[in-house]
Amino acid sequence: MAPRKAGDVKMLLKVISTGSQAGNCYALIADNREILLLDFGCEPNKILRGIGYRVSDVCGALLTHMHGDHVKAYRWLFQNGIPIFTNDETAEHFEIISGEKMTGKPERIPFEVGSYRVTPFYLPHDNTPNFGFLIDFPDDAGRLLYATDFEYLPYTFKSLKINYFLLECNHQADLVDRSEAKYEHSLRGHSELETVKEIIRVNKTPDMRNVILCHLSSGWSDPKIMQKEVQSVAGKWVKVDVARAGMSVEMSKYPF
Repeated sequence: MAPRKAGDVKMLLKVISTGSQAGNCYALIADNREILLLDFGCEPNKILRGIGYRVSDVCGALLTHMHGDHVKAYRWLFQNGIPIFTNDETAEHFEIISGEKMTGKPERIPFEVGSYRVTPFYLPHDNTPNFGFLIDFPDDAGRLLYATDFEYLPYTFKSLKINYFLLECNHQADLVDRSEAKYEHSLRGHSELETVKEIIRVNKTPDMRNVILCHLSSGWSDPKIMQKEVQSVAGKWVKVDVARAGMSVEMSKYPF
């Protein structure tokens, strides 16, 4: 059998749960079977079903920040020996309240989680320490940017030729109810459709393959409009999806 080329390697993104009420959890599943969790803000049984009960294949979990809709299952991860990587502030917070030790990482310094290479960076989230993650897949299968719960993206990544974007697209300005108590938090702590469109416009290269919109507000978003408008910026050669629980996205660096 001929050796497999990097272009033959495919990654799978599994949406286990998404949104403030359901909680946020995504799984990257590599050809070599290694699973990397991106947040774990839902019940452990959902995670188990989402990864096909392959707990032993989970090499680690990346945690963006300390809010419950991203961290709910952390005790279950500890019980199963799954290492959690996050920012120092979040790690210290959970060590104080639970006595358990997450691994705090400095921003913009790459580190390895199994065969994945991860570079974290801070995102503005209403004064809550919050990481975004740039993730290089095993076997040169591509590069993904995961960013959620942010007001804006403080960096430009165009020179890095990112293939896949998993981005929060929380709300649309024209649907926001300004009388609701969560209004100020949503503006300072969550991304708006126009913000996401600008991120795609600024970082778009011929290497872009997939954009997955996640963490939509249940009342302040129209998924069809969001998908259509982001697609208009990304272009016809880029596949734009709206995340929903149970969805799988096959990602290939060279799809043609």
